[in-house]
Amino acid sequence: MRILIYIIYVFFLLTSFSNANVESILKEIKKNKDLVQGFKGVKDVNGKFHNWRPNHPAILKSDKDTRKHVLKIVKKSDNFPVRLGEQSLRFEVRNGDGWGWDKKNDRERVELMICCVNKKTTWTAWSIFLPDDYKTLFPTKTMLGQFHNDGDNPPAFAFENQGVLIPDSYWLEVDRYIGGNNNNPKLLIDQRDMLGKWNDILVNAKWTDKKDGFFKVWINGKLKAQHIGMTKEKIDNMVFHIGIYRSFISRTPGPDPTQVVYYDEVRHGNKCKKLKLKELGYSCKEIESQTFK
Repeated sequence: MRILIYIIYVFFLLTSFSNANVESILKEIKKNKDLVQGFKGVKDVNGKFHNWRPNHPAILKSDKDTRKHVLKIVKKSDNFPVRLGEQSLRFEVRNGDGWGWDKKNDRERVELMICCVNKKTTWTAWSIFLPDDYKTLFPTKTMLGQFHNDGDNPPAFAFENQGVLIPDSYWLEVDRYIGGNNNNPKLLIDQRDMLGKWNDILVNAKWTDKKDGFFKVWINGKLKAQHIGMTKEKIDNMVFHIGIYRSFISRTPGPDPTQVVYYDEVRHGNKCKKLKLKELGYSCKEIESQTFK
C-alpha cells in the first residue's frame, strides 16, 4: 500500500505544474503542444535552434521562493481558464516584480520570449484571457505581447492594455521608427469583450526594411488592424514576447496592483495552415480572403 501511495504521489508531482518553477516550465513548453506549437524551427542570430527564455536571466538567479508565483502551467481540471486542451500558461506580476535592468529602470515584468521570428513571412497566434478582477494600470504602460527587435529600438509592434476612456482594453501600437504613430494606437478589443473571456490573436507579417512589408492582426477571426510598409530595420532580428510588461510604473502612485494574465495556444509558422486554426474554429481560406476596410 505504501508503495502504491508513493507511486501516486510521484505521478502527481510529474503531471502537476501549478507549482513548478520557471526552469522546469521552460523545459516543458519545448515539448508541450497543448501550450505552444511551431517554434522548434526558430533559429537565433547564430543559426542555432532557439528556445524560450525569460525576459532577463536575472530572474533565474533570484530566490525561487520570491518568484514562485510569476509563471505556472495550470489545468482546466483545477478550474483555471484554458482555451483548448487541458492546460494554459499563467503569468503574474506583483508590486516590485522587476529583475536585472527592469528593476533599475522603472519596470516590472514577467515575460517569455523567443528569437528570431522574422523569417520572411510568418504567422503567429496566441489566445489571451484576463480575469474579471484584472486591474488596468494607466498611464503606466502594460504590454501583453510584443514583437521587439534585438537591438536598441523600442518594440516595433506592442499589444497593450491601456486607456482612460476604455479601460481593460487591448490596443496595437506601431512604433514611429518603422513608420507608425505612438500617439495613435489601434483599438483591437474593448472592455466588454476583454475581461473574463478568451480572445484569439493572429498576426501575419512580412518582415522587411522595404516598403512592401506588412503586419496584419486578426481578433477572433476578424481582420482588425494592419500596417503597410517597413516592419523592421535591415539589421534587426525580431523577438516575440508573451507575458506582462509594465513600464513607467512611477506614473502611478502605487503600490501597483497584482495582474494575472493567461495565455494558451501559442502557435507559429510560415503559413497559415501550419497553425492548425481549425482546432480553434477558424478557416485559413476565410481569414486570408479578408481585406482591411
